[in-house]
Amino acid sequence: MPSVQRKDIDNTSAIITVTLSKDDLKPKIDAELKRYRNKASIKGFRQGQTPIAVIKRMFGSSIFADAFNDMLAQQLTDYLRESKLNVLGQPLPAENQKQYSFKIDDLENEYAVNYEIGFVPDVEVKGLNKDHTFERLTVSDLDKLAEQDLDYARKRMGNRSNPENDIQENDILKIASHELDGNAPKADGWETTISTLVNTIKDEGLKKTLLASKKGDTIQFNARLLDFGDDDAKFRKYVLNLPDDDTREVGDMFEGTIEEVSRVEEAELNEAFFKEYFGDGVSTKEEAMEQIKKGVLGFYDVRSNALLMREFQQYMMEQNQFELPDTFLKRWLVLNNEELTPEKVEAEYPAFADNLRWSLLKDELRKKYSIEVSQEELRAAYAQKVRNYFQGAAIPENIIESSVERLMQDEKDVENTIRDLETDKIFEALRTEFTIKDKAIPSEEFHQTLDEITKKAEQEQAANTEIVE
Repeated sequence: MPSVQRKDIDNTSAIITVTLSKDDLKPKIDAELKRYRNKASIKGFRQGQTPIAVIKRMFGSSIFADAFNDMLAQQLTDYLRESKLNVLGQPLPAENQKQYSFKIDDLENEYAVNYEIGFVPDVEVKGLNKDHTFERLTVSDLDKLAEQDLDYARKRMGNRSNPENDIQENDILKIASHELDGNAPKADGWETTISTLVNTIKDEGLKKTLLASKKGDTIQFNARLLDFGDDDAKFRKYVLNLPDDDTREVGDMFEGTIEEVSRVEEAELNEAFFKEYFGDGVSTKEEAMEQIKKGVLGFYDVRSNALLMREFQQYMMEQNQFELPDTFLKRWLVLNNEELTPEKVEAEYPAFADNLRWSLLKDELRKKYSIEVSQEELRAAYAQKVRNYFQGAAIPENIIESSVERLMQDEKDVENTIRDLETDKIFEALRTEFTIKDKAIPSEEFHQTLDEITKKAEQEQAANTEIVE
């Protein structure tokens, strides 16, 4: 009978030896020879009548190899299933494995094949404690944000005009500009139409000059005082409108004529505005503000929860330290990714290992809380994606259903969506395990924190994606 033995290298890796004897292999090889003979169509012989010796000569090595590999795979698979090891990756042939020839008429008495496996010891989730407190960031300037959104709505719904006799802070200017040499237009100097929003100009002197001007006036100005003065690439692209491949040197001083003033006059806070922008149910500024605040809170709630989930992740990772088969995984990554060198794997392995640890820990949390995603929940998530795409417009249910069916044809996207829904459920389960206190901070600080964490997460994800592709 075939035998399988395990010899542990350390707590996370082992050598599995599968041993097949001649007596184990011969019946399978003989059966395969007969199968080949029955289906073989070889010139000079009737189908099914080709002598076994001819079959052996023509196909013997491949028949032996296939039978050998099938038996090895079956024995290894059965062992891993029965042992219930949490195996990572796939078993790898041991580095010092003896090489066997596949001579069908000269079987060896015994074939021993060694595989290296990496596994994770059983993980018992630790760190769940109601006495542990997390801060959940929220915004302290909700009223200001709602006012800004209302102002934006009034501008969207306001009347647009092109005044000729004055310039105001919220006007957008188009200035036909020519590069200067001293106080005179430079011969062959750069010419472009510069667009600028007056209230974004940080230089008070230049802003004051523009506010005292009107359409048709000509002024001399330092273009770097308009915007992106400290970022040369953005200044050249967005202010001077230079093509990306244009490397010419361009000075900062320009002379320009204000050729257009664009102004949006805010819509009045009246019944027509409320109905057109908010629909039924809003007829006063107070009601409009309340509705806007709900939207703002919804926007920040998603991001607040994402930040809190990252805090959960970091804490749970600290509380649940467990070993990975590092040596095995590094070798597995190199063997399964042609583009990866041992040096690159070594450099990027820490990010990969952290990602893997969190993935394994999430699996344990999913089991602990019996988390599953039903088909109804999955379809509801896709239906919400469709509604979000149409930005709240009333969409017939048959359109939503057909869109869901089409989107769910993408198996990879379905897997990702299920994973996201599982993560949401894990988050909600973890929220019940700790004490959560809201901490209100200015929205500017909130976004700065979010940007820093998002950037770090993207860098980690990029490193992990590169190493596993």
